[in-house]
Amino acid sequence: MRVPVEWISEYVDIQAPIDELADLLTMAGLEVEEIQAISPDDLARSGGVPDSRDARVMLTKVTPNRGDWLSMIGVAREIAANTGWKFKLPEPQVEGAGADVAGQIKISIADPDLCNRYVGMVIRGVQIKESPTWLKNRLVMAGMRPINNIVDITNYVMLELGQPLHAFDYDLVQGHEIIVRRAKEGEKITSIDQAERELRPDTLVIADAGRAVAIAGVMGGFESEVTHTTTNILLESANFDAVSIRRTSKVLGLVTESSYRFERGVDPEIAALAAPRAAELMAELAGGEIASGMVDVYPGKKEPKKIVVRPERVDALLGEHIDPAAAVSHLIALQIPAEFLDGKIVATAPSFRSDIAIEVDIIEEIARIHGYENILETLPSFPLQGKDSDAGLFVEELRQAMMAAGMQEVLTHSVVDPVSVELSGYGEKILPLKNPLSEDVSRMRPMLAPNLLQVITRNQAVGAKDISIFEIGKVYRRTDTGGIYEYRSAAGAMVGSQWASAWSINRDTLAADFFLTKGALIGALTRIGVKNITVEPAEHPLLHPTRSARVLVDGEEIGILGEASPEAREKLDLRGRPCVFEFDVEKLMGLVPVTVGYKQLPRFPAIHRHIGVVLKRDLPYVDVLGNIRQSGGEIIEGVELLDVYTGSQVGADEKSFTLSLVFRSPERTLTDDEVNGVLESVKTRLASTFEASFRG
Repeated sequence: MRVPVEWISEYVDIQAPIDELADLLTMAGLEVEEIQAISPDDLARSGGVPDSRDARVMLTKVTPNRGDWLSMIGVAREIAANTGWKFKLPEPQVEGAGADVAGQIKISIADPDLCNRYVGMVIRGVQIKESPTWLKNRLVMAGMRPINNIVDITNYVMLELGQPLHAFDYDLVQGHEIIVRRAKEGEKITSIDQAERELRPDTLVIADAGRAVAIAGVMGGFESEVTHTTTNILLESANFDAVSIRRTSKVLGLVTESSYRFERGVDPEIAALAAPRAAELMAELAGGEIASGMVDVYPGKKEPKKIVVRPERVDALLGEHIDPAAAVSHLIALQIPAEFLDGKIVATAPSFRSDIAIEVDIIEEIARIHGYENILETLPSFPLQGKDSDAGLFVEELRQAMMAAGMQEVLTHSVVDPVSVELSGYGEKILPLKNPLSEDVSRMRPMLAPNLLQVITRNQAVGAKDISIFEIGKVYRRTDTGGIYEYRSAAGAMVGSQWASAWSINRDTLAADFFLTKGALIGALTRIGVKNITVEPAEHPLLHPTRSARVLVDGEEIGILGEASPEAREKLDLRGRPCVFEFDVEKLMGLVPVTVGYKQLPRFPAIHRHIGVVLKRDLPYVDVLGNIRQSGGEIIEGVELLDVYTGSQVGADEKSFTLSLVFRSPERTLTDDEVNGVLESVKTRLASTFEASFRG
């Protein structure tokens, strides 16, 4: 908006250079993009009258929520609030000399949801002519072209007060009646630009007794416009719904000074000031006689909204203490009525501030007048987000560990198809979208692993055979109580050989399987400091019934691991036998030590022993491992499974583990007798607990 400094000086007592004024407004949120000097020649070229001196104009950038800044008094009010300089509104002196206006026009609002208020006045005996120099020049400096005194007055008052006005030729309004209504089906109007426009049924129009005479809030009609023959004026000062005007303006491709303001919100209370202000100028500059009174139809009148503001909330959002008395003073300076009652700031949203609705809006106003530059610089008191937060750093460390384990990161969509949901096995705990674009994107993903299997399917379809991928992202499910559970998960998937480029290695014997996937998972978790990782047999709908497990850390389950089930391979058209894992990242975070402990390298040599243990075929290795560690005491440093044998040399329901045991003491060199004694204890316990026998 173009704001001539000389013009706003009528409403606020400016006591500083224009450069300082521009900086002040910019810091308050009304950005002054440029200060222009308008020379006498510039005025003449734009339709004004040359003056003897340059004029200064501020070009402001008005945000969409601040329609009150689209007027001279709005800018002047902002200046006064930030400086304490005296502010004054125009006070029209209107003395109607003619007959009562109520007997000369009839106004009704058929659609009050689109028109909050309609004020009408009548001015008779006007003379249409050029505007005086001061009026022309002010319009030109504000960016508008002078037309004639009546139209110029309506534009002037719009720029001054922010209320768009329209002047009809009173004698061309049929029945001297105004009806504010929606357009009829197929109704047309010729606007003042002489273009015929077909109106939609949701378009608000101003009609007389016979036809539409204006497109409400956008443009007047050609058949009732003011011309050089006009002598009597019907003056409109109305308030229209912002959304309705925006829609109409967009549909018709008409953006006017009037629609621009209505779209951003016009104060309904200003309508009753703008009409007499324009009537006063018409009587003064056009020789008209003002009919007594005004017709004011106001179905949309609302009680001012009171907003309670907590002082502690002000301090929390601004990062420093603001004295409540000072906060109240700031609001009053903005003409926002406020008082401090019972430990709370109670403010009343003024009609010219349609953007103020909740507590934080009032806090923003306090901050603006307090001065953003005066707010102390402090660190935020809330948890950090992104990669700088604890969660962000942990996820980044986990991502690097996954890549170090040989996997490539992929990103899949949070919205998935029914197949992925069905494979996850979460049933009624899924979250369907209310209005999905298609069935393929109709549900929030409850797991990551089905998505990764679909990534494998797509890559296999274009010839890829060896795939190792992972993803870290959010998953969504319903809780048992019906709430929504959202947490960060991590998943991986492998299929094919992981050493495809090694010519000397048999691809088939090193194809990705349960154990290779388990190794990648444990390797990644160990890299980030996770200890005491165990894997136990378990079942999951996505996994093979006999090649699936749950993953535990310190005895607490964090996720699953296993080969994709035959059903999953069939439904997703997967080749080979892909394996997947998935775990709860947030649960894992609580199990990872905050600090990493180190111990010195061993000073004493280790002693290695191999044993062959024959056990029942269905006995899990993890049970054997736990038994050995418990019976071996502190000198068993490590246990490694070297081989699993089933065949003719053991029973049909038996298997043989070949185990490598590492013995070491941190205090001394062990003797063979000590090691042999512990080894015998291990064998004895295995025999008594599992009925184990030993080979070799």
